[in-house]
Amino acid sequence: MKKILFLFFLLIITGCDVQYNLTITNKEEVKENFYVYIDNKTISNNSMTVDEYLDYYSNLYTNQSAYNNIKITTKKGNEVSYFLVKNNYKNLDEYIKSYTFKNMFSDADIERVGKYTSFMTSNNVYLEAVENGELLSEQAKYDSFKISIKFYNKLANHNADEIDEKNNIYSWNIQEHSSKDYIYFKLSPEIRYDVMIKDYILNNLLAIVIAGGLILIITFCLIYVAIKIKKNNEI
Repeated sequence: MKKILFLFFLLIITGCDVQYNLTITNKEEVKENFYVYIDNKTISNNSMTVDEYLDYYSNLYTNQSAYNNIKITTKKGNEVSYFLVKNNYKNLDEYIKSYTFKNMFSDADIERVGKYTSFMTSNNVYLEAVENGELLSEQAKYDSFKISIKFYNKLANHNADEIDEKNNIYSWNIQEHSSKDYIYFKLSPEIRYDVMIKDYILNNLLAIVIAGGLILIITFCLIYVAIKIKKNNEI
């Protein structure tokens, strides 16, 4: 039997949507996070409260030895709740060896020629399972699965379904009847500094606000002291 996407332990009931996000930096570091959205009404039909469901399945995931270094958080909403899983990898080579990746695509080819890097996955495991009737059950099907990758480099080529040029995000939609079951992109050496700076600010917003506040306070104090000294000298 072919491997089935490991996320399916979360998707044991229908009505789930998966949003899988990556950020690939200019040094080919990979930052991974994915959301599994579940309708609260669907959870209540599973003989569990929303809190019980989120707690049980987040623990089930983190107790797997292959995933003991990931970070998982949950969020209970009024109508929809979700799991958020995060992980980081030193480079693309390390990323394609991860259990998460291997249960989506099994493998990928990475080719570096000069300053260009080409990345092509194998066929999607989920779509192969659907086509060959090898899903564990009909309940293992999800409503939608979207893979979005933010790049710090411009792309020389790709086969993405959607493009957000402003944020340099490329997306692939994995659906049961999709004709595209692999991901391909080619990194160019040209860097999108605007995306890098925006990400840095967003990721360090609290520290930047605190540092900015301290600078303003120190500046104000120095001005106040300078004014006081000037007044004392004038007396």
